[in-house]
Amino acid sequence: MSAGRSRFLGNGLDDESWMRYAEGDGIEYVGGWAKAGATPSEMAEAVRPVGPVDILVVLAGTNAVRTGRSLAQEASSYERIVSVIKPKRVLISSIPPYRWHAAAALLYNEDLRHLTLAHGWSWVDPWVVARDGDDWAPGFSTDGTHPAGPEQYAVLGHAMRTIVLETRGLPSAVV
Repeated sequence: MSAGRSRFLGNGLDDESWMRYAEGDGIEYVGGWAKAGATPSEMAEAVRPVGPVDILVVLAGTNAVRTGRSLAQEASSYERIVSVIKPKRVLISSIPPYRWHAAAALLYNEDLRHLTLAHGWSWVDPWVVARDGDDWAPGFSTDGTHPAGPEQYAVLGHAMRTIVLETRGLPSAVV
């Protein structure tokens, strides 16, 4: 989940949270946790059960790359998040392009994909709409780390919505 402009999801979904654009047609946001700059480890420490969840979407790791942490150091965090939420289905998202550490982001994604498949979770890449090789597509990011604004978050949210709709068994809740 993206913390958006509020920088903390506890302040509510704003127009820079992809989930705002993914809701509808049976996709419902039932809870989650996001704070600007959080690593998967911090997310795992903050996650709390939210009730029955059909599909859990985990989008985490850019800040691990930013702080020099590898997937090996963060793998247990993904496992903890899933074990706390106990969803019927898990979608692990690739991280976006990261201009400042492009090679590290690509390696993290490769390792994350392997972890995802080893656990029988589903690997998804909503960033294909925003990626041009190992960098952002022109105009999609102004800082090389995040989508540029609400229009780009909407594109990401619609991409994630399509992914969820294609992979769901009529979920009633998404985290």
